[in-house]
Amino acid sequence: MLQLTKPCRQKTPLLRIGFWLTEAFDLYALANALEPLRQANQMAGRSICEWQILSLEGQNLNASNGIATATSRLDQAQPLDVLILCCGENLRARADHQSLLQQLCRWAVQPIGLGAMGNAGWLLAQIGALDGYRCSLPEPDPLAQPGRFNDLTPVAAPFCVDRQRLTCVGPQAVQGLMHELLAQTHGRGLVLRMKQHAARQARPLLPMHNAHPKLQAALALMNDHLTNMLGIDELAESMGISRRHLERLFKRNLGCSPSRHYLDLRLQQARQLLQAGKHPMSDVASQCGFISLQHFFRCYRHYFGAHPRDERAPSPHPRFLTA
Repeated sequence: MLQLTKPCRQKTPLLRIGFWLTEAFDLYALANALEPLRQANQMAGRSICEWQILSLEGQNLNASNGIATATSRLDQAQPLDVLILCCGENLRARADHQSLLQQLCRWAVQPIGLGAMGNAGWLLAQIGALDGYRCSLPEPDPLAQPGRFNDLTPVAAPFCVDRQRLTCVGPQAVQGLMHELLAQTHGRGLVLRMKQHAARQARPLLPMHNAHPKLQAALALMNDHLTNMLGIDELAESMGISRRHLERLFKRNLGCSPSRHYLDLRLQQARQLLQAGKHPMSDVASQCGFISLQHFFRCYRHYFGAHPRDERAPSPHPRFLTA
């Protein structure tokens, strides 16, 4: 488990991460790392993660696809809990290779987590920062000296967090690495809610002409009664079927219970009303069948990962890149 320093735990509940970039860094890997942090902030309803984009000189860097990204100087970074290196290919051929290794050696002895994405993990191995730690690394550099990394303990997994070291095999494994880091610092319940939310948002719409007639009728009744809600037993009775049969129809075709889908419809309607900006929040909650604002806020945040007021007001621009 990642062990944050005692002062960090006492001073702030934030998880503070620095992403150390080099020229031609992998933008896909960086995006896969940032998105879970943004989602975690939204799901929590407050900033529980902060991140900084860093480089040795603090200049604009071009990703491997040519997109320019602004960075801050690494030696001027705000306090960090974790520093993660994100590089490009051909690390050994870089002109600043030795300077990079020297800086890594300095950071390896700091009381923070130190990680690397993909091939950058071999730089940690080269300075001995992974000795005695379990790690996940991609295929080794064919030019590496045989036996040089005998002290490594590789694991057959796409990512690994072992105490103060974080590694992953490539850009697609980065998201799993960040989920594990969030789980160890903020609890696995948060990550589970994030995954459930993503699964619901990614669920495709059911073509209505292919749906069971009873299901189509139930969905139509739900849409007509978003304010004055019908009970699930009332819905089933209106269809002339048992509640059990109705639940099976929803589970088989929509992957959820009737009450879950009913709530989804009401929340989606609420979002449309909020974005239109024509109704007070209390009216939106009432029109969508919520008996109290507190219940509405809780359900909305759990479903969309944001507070209802965020649909109307732009987000602030804090010192760190947060969401």
